[in-house]
Amino acid sequence: MKNTLIIGASPRSSSYANMAMHALEEAGHKTLLYNPTGRKVDDREVYTDIKDIQEKIHTISLYVRPSRLASIVNELIASKAKRIIFNPGTEDDEIMRQFSNAGLEVLEACTLVMLRTQQY
Repeated sequence: MKNTLIIGASPRSSSYANMAMHALEEAGHKTLLYNPTGRKVDDREVYTDIKDIQEKIHTISLYVRPSRLASIVNELIASKAKRIIFNPGTEDDEIMRQFSNAGLEVLEACTLVMLRTQQY
């Protein structure tokens, strides 16, 4: 089981972040949800501050544009996660370099595809 932090958690069932949350949980992984708006997702609490997360994070899965990610890069690095997945549309060379330089495994991939192909 890998604790996975979903950045850009959404209550919309049509969003890829929401689909990934359900797919991860169905595969036996625990999900931690982050969205600065704090809107609940399926009656679950959503973190609005990365620093409030007390659990060990294995994987960070991104579902936000790079412009929304820039302000929390340092907090995500400080989480000491092992890897970060840049899902399609979230890629940014400079931000990816920052994570890589901090020792995180950086993947340009799709969490949903990784789960379906048993690469997660």
